[in-house]
Amino acid sequence: MSKPTFLPITLFGSLAILFFCVASLPAQESFIASANSGPDAPVIKVSIDSEPPPMRLSAKAIIAAFLKSEAETRDALNQHTFKRDVVLQTIGPNGAVTGEYIRNSQFLFDDRGNRIERVIYHPSSTIRELRITKEDIQDLAGAQLLGVDIAETGKYRLNYLGTELVDSRTAFVIDVAPSTTPDPQNMKARFFVGRVWVDTNTFRVIKVKGIVEPQGKQRFPIFETWRGAITDALVFPNLTIADQTLHFPSRDVHYRINVKYYDYKRFASKVTVTEIDPSASE
Repeated sequence: MSKPTFLPITLFGSLAILFFCVASLPAQESFIASANSGPDAPVIKVSIDSEPPPMRLSAKAIIAAFLKSEAETRDALNQHTFKRDVVLQTIGPNGAVTGEYIRNSQFLFDDRGNRIERVIYHPSSTIRELRITKEDIQDLAGAQLLGVDIAETGKYRLNYLGTELVDSRTAFVIDVAPSTTPDPQNMKARFFVGRVWVDTNTFRVIKVKGIVEPQGKQRFPIFETWRGAITDALVFPNLTIADQTLHFPSRDVHYRINVKYYDYKRFASKVTVTEIDPSASE
């Protein structure tokens, strides 16, 4: 690369350039962003509450690039099998484990892109202070794995908040909230509520932190899911953790989640299989 050539600028020219730069600064606004173009593209309502980052990307461009990168990640994940080891625990006042739920599985994908679980190891639960529900199992394979479901983007409002350092990397911070209040009478409709940290260079997700709603009569913890590089081109989830005291009407329960995702392998062909262990818990 050759050195740039600098030309002298007159006072009039400087003022003109300054006026152009000021006039070009993006203002705060509300807009519609989409990961894809075309009439059938998913539409997301986005509100901007902060100035764009120093690299001069608008909030709209950041969110659009995040959605595009995340769509590519989901598509790549749908071409991979992987294993998942789940450990859910209740913790006593002295820090000792009082109950444990273990569920080790392998995940495949059918020809429609549906995630299918094959349970490998699932001993009887020893947890007695609370009940592991079907919503807990649904969240483990849904929001706690990937966060916001970009296949249903109309359900969410995405808001760019600024930048933060995450493990010495600068990340865009995107707030995620449901576009409508989750209905506690409809526990099947699960919503991620929280934040996503996105690498400023690749627009790939570094981590997701939040909670799944609605709660209903149940209680769910705030969780963090971290992603790591599988190859130079692929960044997939590798760890989900939570450690929180859940407040029930009659008691408090210290609850802990530790989930590992590993052994990612590209799946050569699409198949349709069924769940071997249909029960959510024992």
